[in-house]
Amino acid sequence: MTVPEPLILAVEDEPRNAALLEAILTRAGYRLHVAEQLGAARAWLADGAPDLVLLDRHLPDGDGLDLIPVIKSSPRLSGVPILLVSASVLPQDVEAAMAAGCDGFLPKPVRVKPLVDEVQRLLLDGDDGKLAD
Repeated sequence: MTVPEPLILAVEDEPRNAALLEAILTRAGYRLHVAEQLGAARAWLADGAPDLVLLDRHLPDGDGLDLIPVIKSSPRLSGVPILLVSASVLPQDVEAAMAAGCDGFLPKPVRVKPLVDEVQRLLLDGDDGKLAD
């Protein structure tokens, strides 16, 4: 019996960014489900169980950080690491993401090696990989 590849939920509204994430992560051995809005992510998370969430900050229906309490307050999903992937890279933006409960942060535009390395770190370390404030 083979173990399925880890499943990643990417909450990303820009089709080119979603396609890039899919190309990088499927090549690295991960499965990817893309939700283009917070509402679609919430609906998918009602039954879906990702191993990791990649979260954009600026979405058509709100701030990506609003999804974090949904994940962290769910007994089924509370241990799922969240990686914010955002163009909002000012120090206060990164601090807000970490304070909201993100386990990591990557700036856009996404680069292959840092993305794969951070995904691997979060999947291996789980909550132990939380960034320091």
